[in-house]
Amino acid sequence: FVMRYYENGDLHSYLDKAQGMLCWRDIVDMLWGISGGIENIHENGLIHGYLHGGNLLVENELGSVNICIADVGLHGPIDKKGTNKIYGVLPYVAPEVLKGNLPTMASDIYSFGIIMWTLSAGTRPWCDRPHDLRLASEICFGLRPEIIDGTPKVYIQLMTQCWHPDPTKRPTASKL
Repeated sequence: FVMRYYENGDLHSYLDKAQGMLCWRDIVDMLWGISGGIENIHENGLIHGYLHGGNLLVENELGSVNICIADVGLHGPIDKKGTNKIYGVLPYVAPEVLKGNLPTMASDIYSFGIIMWTLSAGTRPWCDRPHDLRLASEICFGLRPEIIDGTPKVYIQLMTQCWHPDPTKRPTASKL
């Protein structure tokens, strides 16, 4: 299939160009687009399984920021028999997936929570340390990125719900 060209590239490139400085209106615009995309994926009986800033494409459009989820359908249907191989960018991979479980709708929501942090911080999570087995282990034991000063309380509440260690306590895409 064919996708349109996104001039600003992926979210990480966009944040680099903006030097990590985004206004809350742009952050909300982006999250609105991402959550709608996740909801559409889940409503169609699919999971993404690989959400991270590198596959979110960004474009400024008529005074707002438009964002599109790329690499849709790489994992496929919810009931697809999987493999025990872990795919993804480590900070965005849900702890239950790191522990060997298959990606689920709830693991997509975990990734959304880390994307929320990425937008509020204006940088990649744990960019100052190796993405290795030690980091994976710490994520499994509850490590999450440090919340940035000045982040609105309601934003923090949703973000922490999304990255809750218990997948059953995360909101669904339609609740985002």
